[in-house]
Amino acid sequence: MRTVLARAQRVPITLIAPITLIAFILSLTSLAQPPRYHHDNWQTEQGLPQNTVSCLKQTRDGYLWLGTRAGLARFDGVRFTVFDRHTTPALPHNQIRHLLEDRAGNLWISTPAALVRYRAGQFTAFTTKEGLASDNVWSTYEDRAGNLWVATLGGLSRYRDGRFTSHAIGNVETMLEDREGTMWVGTTDGLVRWANDAFMTFTKQQGLAGNTIKTLFQDQQGRLWIGTTEGLSRWSEGQFVNAGLPPREITAFAQDRAGTLWVGTTDGLYEERGGRFIRYATADNRITALYADRSGNVWVGTSNGLSDVARVTNPRYIAEAVLAIYEDREGNLWSGTDGGGLHVLRQVKFNTFTTQQGLGGNVIRSVAEDRAGNLWVVTQEGGVSKFSAGHWTNLPGKDVMSVCEDRAGDLWFGTTNGLVRQRGNTRTIYTARDGLPDDHIRSLYADGAGRLWIGTRRGLARWQDGKFTSWSALDGLPDDLIGALCESRDGALWIGTRNGLSRFHNERFTNYNVNDTVLALHEDDAGNLWIGTLANGLLRFREGKFAAYTMKDGLPDDTIYHILEDDQQHLWMSSNKGIIRVSRLELEARSAEATQPLSLATYTTADGLETRECSGGGHPAGCKTRDGKLWFATLKGVAVVDPARMPFNALPPPVAIEQLLVDDQVIALNDNEQSIAAGAHRFEFAFTSLSFVAPHQAAFRYRLEGYDSDWLTTGGRRVISYTNLPSGRYRFHVQASNNDGVWNETGATLAFYLRPHFYQTWWFAALVVATLALLAMALYRLRVRRLQREFDVVLAERARLAREIHDTLAQGFTALSLQLELVTRLIDRAPATAKTHLEQARALVRDSLAEARRTVWELRSSSLAASDLPTALQQVAHQLTAGSDVNAQVEVSGIYRPLPRWLEDHLLRIGQEAITNAVKHAHATNIRLLLTFEPQRLRFSVRDNGIGFDATALPVNGDQQGGFGLVGIRERAAQIGGQLAVNSLPHEGTEIVIEVSLDE
Repeated sequence: MRTVLARAQRVPITLIAPITLIAFILSLTSLAQPPRYHHDNWQTEQGLPQNTVSCLKQTRDGYLWLGTRAGLARFDGVRFTVFDRHTTPALPHNQIRHLLEDRAGNLWISTPAALVRYRAGQFTAFTTKEGLASDNVWSTYEDRAGNLWVATLGGLSRYRDGRFTSHAIGNVETMLEDREGTMWVGTTDGLVRWANDAFMTFTKQQGLAGNTIKTLFQDQQGRLWIGTTEGLSRWSEGQFVNAGLPPREITAFAQDRAGTLWVGTTDGLYEERGGRFIRYATADNRITALYADRSGNVWVGTSNGLSDVARVTNPRYIAEAVLAIYEDREGNLWSGTDGGGLHVLRQVKFNTFTTQQGLGGNVIRSVAEDRAGNLWVVTQEGGVSKFSAGHWTNLPGKDVMSVCEDRAGDLWFGTTNGLVRQRGNTRTIYTARDGLPDDHIRSLYADGAGRLWIGTRRGLARWQDGKFTSWSALDGLPDDLIGALCESRDGALWIGTRNGLSRFHNERFTNYNVNDTVLALHEDDAGNLWIGTLANGLLRFREGKFAAYTMKDGLPDDTIYHILEDDQQHLWMSSNKGIIRVSRLELEARSAEATQPLSLATYTTADGLETRECSGGGHPAGCKTRDGKLWFATLKGVAVVDPARMPFNALPPPVAIEQLLVDDQVIALNDNEQSIAAGAHRFEFAFTSLSFVAPHQAAFRYRLEGYDSDWLTTGGRRVISYTNLPSGRYRFHVQASNNDGVWNETGATLAFYLRPHFYQTWWFAALVVATLALLAMALYRLRVRRLQREFDVVLAERARLAREIHDTLAQGFTALSLQLELVTRLIDRAPATAKTHLEQARALVRDSLAEARRTVWELRSSSLAASDLPTALQQVAHQLTAGSDVNAQVEVSGIYRPLPRWLEDHLLRIGQEAITNAVKHAHATNIRLLLTFEPQRLRFSVRDNGIGFDATALPVNGDQQGGFGLVGIRERAAQIGGQLAVNSLPHEGTEIVIEVSLDE
C-alpha cells in the first residue's frame, strides 16, 4: 500500500489536448428521434412464392396467411409453406385475391377460378357447380348471423347451412353490414341494399357520386360512407349527401383513436375536420390502403410506400407500392407490396443512439449520469458525448476509457494518460507521479462515503481527502488488472480482477477464486452479489456460496459485460449475444432448486439494437438513470430502454406440431392417436412457435411422455428426433416462449402408438410364459418319470436278483439239499452210490457259484453258454430231478431255429421255475416241456401230473404260496412280450403255457 498527497494543479492547455477533455464544445447536435420500428422484409429468396402480396390474414391458430399471384403461403415467422395448384389440386388458380377466416375457423380463399375453403388441413373448392354466381371470386364477407357473402364477377352469393344462394346483381366490388344489420353491396352498377330478404339498388340518379362503388365504411358515429370512382357520398337519414370532396376515385377509409376520418383517394389523403376535408399531398398521391391499428394510429399505403399519418410527408418506412396493410395480434404491422414482397414493422423496446443521431462515436466504452441528469458517454473514436435536453454535445478525442461523478459533484474521466477531474470550469489531471499505480485508467467508482476508487492495469487506487492510496497484488489483490468495482451494503468494496474476485474491508483483502476474469458486479437490496464473468456466465454470491448460471441454463452467452437492475427486480445484462433480462427472483429460486425454469428474454437488433454485441471496454459500461431508464454500451451506439414503459409481449405464443416423419415418411396428423407400424426406427418432430415479434428469439422445451423424465431444451431448433424407441404409447409435448420469456405452458401435443413386433406383444409374452410354464412342468414330469424309472430299475434289479436267486441258487440249493439227503441215507449202506451223489452235489455247488456270478454281472446262463435252448432245458431238468423218481422230458415240435439270447435266457428260467414248482410243490412224477416253433410265434408249455390247484383263485401278483414261482414266471413273460396261461385244477396237474411272437 502506498499513500501520496496529490498536488492539485491547473492543467496547461498543451496537456489537456492529448487527453481530449479540455476542448471547448465543438458541436451541438439536435437529437433526431431513433426509429420506433424495426423493419424486416421477405422475398422469393426467403421462401415467398412470388413478390406481389395482395392480402394478409392471421388465423386463430396463429399462422399468417399471404395471398400472392403465384399461390398461397403460410408463414410462422421463420418458414413459408406454399400451396399452389401444383401441390394442392383443390386450389385451381395461383392468384389469391382475398382471405377471410369465419367464426367457425374456416379460411376462405378467393381466386379467379373458385372459392376455396381450408379446414382441418384440407382444401375444398366451390364453383358454379355448387351454386356460386360465378367462379371468378373477388372477396368474401361474414355477417353477424354467420352468413358468408361472396362477391363475384357475376353477382352475389350467400353461403348458409352448407348451400349457396346466388343473385345476379352485376360485378360485386365490396360489401359491408351496418350496425342495423343491413347488408350493403357495392357493384359496378350502383349500390345495392339487402334488407328483409329484398334488394334495392341506388345509382347516381338517387344522389350517389358515382355508380362504380369501390369501398364502403361505417365510422364510429354510425355514418355510412360510400367511395366511388367519381367521389365520396354519405348515407344520411335515408338519402345520399355529397361529402364535399373533389370528384376523385376513393380508394380507402380509416378512423384514428380521436375519431378523425381519413379518406384515401387517387389524388392524396384527406382528413375530415369540422365537417370539411383537408388534403395532404404525399410523395405519390395515389393512396392504395389505409389501416387503423389497435393503438389508433392510421397507416397510409401509397404507390411509393408506407408511412403513418403523422409523418405522411416524411420519408417512408417502406419504399414499395403497398397493396395491403394488416396488424397481427401482437401488434406487428405487416404490409404486402407490389413486387417488393412481405414487410413488417415491429415496435422496438430499445432506442439506440449512434453517430446518425449526433453521438460522437459508435464504439461505446463507458456510460454515466451526473446529478443534473445529463448523460455522459465515452466513445472509442469520438471522445466524450454529453446528452442533455434532447441534444448531443461532443468533446472529441480517443483516449478516454471511463467516466464517473463523485458525491461532491466532480466529474472524473479515466484515460490512457491519467485521471482527469472536472470541477466547474477547472480541470485537473493526476498521473502516476501523484500516486496512481498507473496512468491507464479502466474503471471508476464513487462510493457513498465520497471516496473515488480507480482501477488501473497495475492495481487499485483510492482518492480520499486529497490524496491517493494504492494497492497491488503485492498487497493482497488477486491480480493487478482491475475491472469492475461495487460497494456493498456494509461499506466494503467488491473488486473484479483478471484473476477473480476480492472484497476490501477494514483495509484488508479477502479473495475468492472464481476461475475467471470478473467484468461486472452488482449487489441488490437483498444482499446478493451478482458477478458477470468473461467465460463462466453469471455468478451469484451469497453467504459464502456461489451459484452459476450459464448457457446450459438458457443464457445466450457466457460473457457478461455489465449488470443493471430495474425497479421490477429484473436483472439486465449486456453480452456478446444481446441484452438479457431475467427475473432476479427466478434466479434465486433456481439456485435453490435446479429444475426451476428461467423466463429469459434476449434483446437484439429486432428490438432496436444496432448490433447485439455489447461492449465492456471501460467501467461502468452501463448505468441506470434517475428516471429508471437503463443505458448500455454496445459496439454500434449507446442503447437505452425504459423497463416501465417498454412494449411487453404478454401473449403466450401459439405452438403447433407441423409434421411427424417416421423413417423419412410423412405421417398424416390429426387429433387422434397416431398408429405407427412395428419396427419404426427414427421419429422426427417438426414444430413451431407462432410469435412474430422476434421469432428467432423463441425458446422451446419438449418432452416425450413415456420416454423422457424431464423437459429438454432445443437451443432454438424447431426439429428434434428420437431413435430406437421401444414399442408402446407415447405423447410428445412441446412448449414455447416468446421474445419476452412468456411461456405457453399448454403447448402442443401429439400422441402416437408404436406397435410392437409380434414377439413384443402381451399375448406373445403370455404365450411364452405359458410355454415356459408347460415346458417347466414337462421337464418336472420328465424328471419325476426319470426318477421313477430309476426307482423302477432299482426295484427291477432287486426283483431280478430275487428271481435269479430263486431261479438259480435257490433251485441249486434245493437240488444240493436233495443230493446231500441221499448221501446221508446211503453213506453207510452204499458208499459208492453215496459218493456218486456227493460228486453231483459238488457239481451243483460249482454251477450255483457260476450262476451267482452271472446273476451279479447279468451274464448268460452257464447252460446256454455251451448249448442250445432244448439241451439247456434238458440239463436243468436233469439237475433238478437227478436221484429222484421224477421223469422230466424236453420235446421240440416244428422246425427248431435259434432264438435271441435274451429270449432263450428268459425261457430257460421260466422252464427252470416251472420244473422246480412241479418237483417241490406239486410233487409231480412226470414233467413234459414242449417247445413248439411256428413261422410267426413260439409256444412253450410245461405240464406236470402233480397235485394241481385252483388256477381261478390265483392272486394277480402272486401264487398260492406267495413265493417267487409264478410271480417270476409272470414277470419274465411280460418282459419278453409273451402271453401267459396257467391251467390247473386240484388233483389234475398243472400246465403253464407261454406264447411269444417271433416277428422281426
